[in-house]
Amino acid sequence: MWDNYMNISVMNWLGQFTLMSAPFNQIVHFISGSDLFKGLPIMGMLWYFWFRDADPKSNTRDIVIATLIGCVVAVVIARAANTMGPYQPRPFANAALAHHAYIGLPVPESQALYIWNSFPSDHAALFFSLATGIFLISRMAGSLLYLYVLIFIALPRVYLGLHYPTDIIAGMLLGIACVALSTRAGVIKLYGRYCNMLLERYPAAFQAGLFIVTVEIGTLFYDVRLLLEGIVKYFPR
Repeated sequence: MWDNYMNISVMNWLGQFTLMSAPFNQIVHFISGSDLFKGLPIMGMLWYFWFRDADPKSNTRDIVIATLIGCVVAVVIARAANTMGPYQPRPFANAALAHHAYIGLPVPESQALYIWNSFPSDHAALFFSLATGIFLISRMAGSLLYLYVLIFIALPRVYLGLHYPTDIIAGMLLGIACVALSTRAGVIKLYGRYCNMLLERYPAAFQAGLFIVTVEIGTLFYDVRLLLEGIVKYFPR
């Protein structure tokens, strides 16, 4: 699945830059793993539109909630595909590809990076889905956010050998499709009235809960994953 002309050409082309500058590699590595460059600005934009369009006549809040639902569905599908799909090693761990050393960076130590299927990219599924929700609220902001996700989230993961271009494209299409579906009027009707009722009756509690949800989404459910890993480790079947 990975061994197509586009993937091989892109990975080989990027390989010529990995030994050129240690500071550049370190900057890309930091950006790739930093929530400051990933979830924080995107969630900040969602909350900006949430408070800007508080008028009940506006459908912005419905779109924000639908976007969060759609992005969670996209990540769940991506993870399911990672687990059940045929194994595809990440580029840096693929013995069939030319090995690329990254000056200034240590060799990845996380064992999960070596055994976890790279296809599709859950990062791309998550962040392109969020960008799609913003695009449905504001074409200009959404277009800029698509570009931002491409430059600061997608490309660094390809450059560092964490994903192939096709992983990113598949995740992007999955994320866009899930939010396009979750924001349809007919789908919003399934839960929109209930959410609006909770918001009207318990505005502080509802928005506090929504804030916690956005924090977890923005950090790719890091704390939730740690909790589940702990449960599996300390409470085996």
